[in-house]
Amino acid sequence: MTGSMTGSMTGSMTAPLFALTQVDGTYAEVLAELHAESFDEGWSAASFQATLETPGSFGYIAVRAEDQEPLGFGVFRVCCEEGGGGEGEVLCIATRPSARGTGVAKAIMHTALSEARRVGIETIFLEVAVDNGNAIGLYQTLGFVETGRRPGYYVRENGPRVDALIMAFMLV
Repeated sequence: MTGSMTGSMTGSMTAPLFALTQVDGTYAEVLAELHAESFDEGWSAASFQATLETPGSFGYIAVRAEDQEPLGFGVFRVCCEEGGGGEGEVLCIATRPSARGTGVAKAIMHTALSEARRVGIETIFLEVAVDNGNAIGLYQTLGFVETGRRPGYYVRENGPRVDALIMAFMLV
């Protein structure tokens, strides 16, 4: 998928708009910056570049229309079996703290799910920290269901490790 789409950050008629654009490895530095704002263990720019250069990986970035400030991003991976029926994975999604609750993550997820459907993915998986209630709520609203748990999956800077919920969404 190429190009971009726009969305309202709050649903208000006066709210600024954001645009979604597909990313590649040239966006690695800004993705690493946004990731560091959201997670205790940030991915490096080199990790983002390598991931986005891997076949089957794709991503989107949301930027505020008025000043092009990056607001959030998502990186995804698909693995298609011959004739369809493949799986996909949400590798990472993050929203700048000042833009949370504005529809950025939801727009990114909708766009990624549409792309996954287009390429024949039947199921998409993700992991989310059990203490990330806002993200879990978003995923449940989109139709994801809990399928498992990874004990101690996430490292916290100043605390104990946190379990990850494994969630899945059936696209067909």
